[in-house]
Amino acid sequence: MPKLGMEEIRKDQVIKATERCIVEKGYSNMSVKDISAMAKVSTGIIYHYFKNKEDLLLQVLKESFRKSHEQVMETVEPLRTFDEKLMKHIENINRVPVDNPDFYAVMLNFLGQTINNPEINGIIAKFFGNLRSYISQYIQDGIEVGRLQPEKAKHLSALTVALGMGIGMQWIVDPESFDIVDIEESYKEMIESYILLKE
Repeated sequence: MPKLGMEEIRKDQVIKATERCIVEKGYSNMSVKDISAMAKVSTGIIYHYFKNKEDLLLQVLKESFRKSHEQVMETVEPLRTFDEKLMKHIENINRVPVDNPDFYAVMLNFLGQTINNPEINGIIAKFFGNLRSYISQYIQDGIEVGRLQPEKAKHLSALTVALGMGIGMQWIVDPESFDIVDIEESYKEMIESYILLKE
């Protein structure tokens, strides 16, 4: 693994501190001063590495999505069959709120900005697009080997993401409303029932 230079270390330090500020204070309530205090660096260092506060916030969003994507690639990609990949992907999506609650805190903070900020909208749209596209790759495998009916494949990637993230957002907002671990089986059953897996 290549050794990180000081620039990358500093940038990562600032990005992590910004994420922490978003989680603790919220997107609209934090300042560059708050970030510099959290990162234990001067505001000058922040402006040296990032054009402005918005540039920094966009980097936080990109980094959050990058980590989520890496987790999926590490656990889903090595599997061989369509069924295994789909079920493992569902497990991954369902466990994000527990394993990485900051992801949802960041996501919820940024979602409110998508209407008025085309750049944030573009990053989030790309994230959802990448998720759907990745699922679509192994959906195609399922069709080719005869495990999935083509008419059920059309919206499967969007439905898988929507159901998983909807569960996650509900649980982050109200964790007492249901057991996030327990609901995973129901999530899988709903998708399996929808696609009518061929034996």
